[in-house]
Amino acid sequence: MSSTTAPLPQTGLQEAHLERASAVRRWLTPSLCDLFLLAVIGWSFMTAGTGWSRLLWDGDTAIHIAIGDWILDHGKIPVTDPFSFTQPNAPWIPYEWGSGVLFAKLNHAFGLKGIVFLCGVMIAVLITVLLRTMLSAGADTLLSVLMALLASNALLLHYHARPHLFTLLFLALSAWIFTEDRRHRTNWIWILPAITALWANLHPGFVILFAYLGVLVMGSVLEGSPGAAIRYAWLALACGLATLLNPFGLGLHLDILSYLRSSGTTELIQEFQAPTFRTQPQLYYLGFLLLGLTVSGLHVQRKSFVEPLLLLGTAYASLTSVRHSTIFVVLAAPIVAAELSAHWRTWIDRQPRNSAGRVLGQLSLEKRPAFSRSSPWVVAGLAAIFVWTPAALWPTDFDHKLFPVQLAARHPELATARVFASDQWADYLLYKNHPRQKVFYDDRNFYGEKMYQAVNGLMNGARGWPATLHQYQTTHVLTPTGSPLSDRLRESAAWKLVDHDETAELFARR
Repeated sequence: MSSTTAPLPQTGLQEAHLERASAVRRWLTPSLCDLFLLAVIGWSFMTAGTGWSRLLWDGDTAIHIAIGDWILDHGKIPVTDPFSFTQPNAPWIPYEWGSGVLFAKLNHAFGLKGIVFLCGVMIAVLITVLLRTMLSAGADTLLSVLMALLASNALLLHYHARPHLFTLLFLALSAWIFTEDRRHRTNWIWILPAITALWANLHPGFVILFAYLGVLVMGSVLEGSPGAAIRYAWLALACGLATLLNPFGLGLHLDILSYLRSSGTTELIQEFQAPTFRTQPQLYYLGFLLLGLTVSGLHVQRKSFVEPLLLLGTAYASLTSVRHSTIFVVLAAPIVAAELSAHWRTWIDRQPRNSAGRVLGQLSLEKRPAFSRSSPWVVAGLAAIFVWTPAALWPTDFDHKLFPVQLAARHPELATARVFASDQWADYLLYKNHPRQKVFYDDRNFYGEKMYQAVNGLMNGARGWPATLHQYQTTHVLTPTGSPLSDRLRESAAWKLVDHDETAELFARR
């Protein structure tokens, strides 16, 4: 005669163990969010017509590498200008010293490949964070994917290997945390002071965080939530104190404030000009701008004030300076996506059960969990891209069609000459001929309005250009082929053409 033993009921401890095991399995399983991040990298930098080299179309990358090299060479952060012969030893605060050191170390270890890979990953993470923020705001899954990709097209304007990427990424992370916190309080907001301390040593754009916090405090008061206002006010104080953890202390803040007040200087810098809406990224930005203004009105009708204050404030800033358009898109995209999703769901609810709209709505619900988590497999995917991408696809130098790469290589004497070149080309020379190179001026923002006006006159071959070059004992001029200054130099008996190619012309004083 056989007997059987009845199974014992699972204890609470066993259930907790099974739940942890299930969570670990989910965490170790690749997600659609991982695939989305890798797809953004592939689409942005590994398809025909894009490439990793596009991240080096701006000479700022070069000057930041040169700054990092100087710091690593000397073991200290400079407080006076080490790069120009026009303003030797002038007081200067390198805001982005941390970015410079990071770029220089990557360049030493991997060449330009290391820098563009880091910046490409930051861009992909930025777009993925925007997607996750949209989902946190309650947006439809498929619509969030679409809006994140449209936001990427709008942000394409500033897809450069420059420290401003840290500001865009940290701002997106902050917006994600604030979105979660406003729906249900989370302790994640207290990680922001640590992020802010790092941010303040990488890029001066950390000041936008305090504008955001100010909006949260004011909006919470208007919405009748004094507890939330106090919470964000304390957070602002903690983040403010964290920004003092930089080599310059309060001097960093005073110098940034002085720069922002110098309208005469910013008016001469192209990226501080108002948008023209003539390029594809600016047209995508225009779409977000129009949607953002519409959404602001809808929120005001519902007595919700944080979103309108945020959208209207950044919209104004973006219309006065094209560089702020990216800030607007980062903050507006999740708000717009959430609003559109509400209207989309209302429309879906009216559709027949087997309609395409209902099918899409159900698909969005099913795929939402897979887009709402990440796994370690994304790191493996990034490592595979870095290791196995063919060497021919990685840049070894800046684009010779945009920078005087070939001409500078043929004339090593430029490293010890007193050279005038555009700010972008001067950046390249400082990077290429470090540490010997000195330049007339470069892309840093400390030269002042008088110098910017003098350089603008030189580049246009305006009256008095010979006196400006003579004043600073300039021995060589490196100018784009066929530029107004090139025409003036060819006509002058004091200068001779030394070399030229399709990109640049080099003149030397007779």
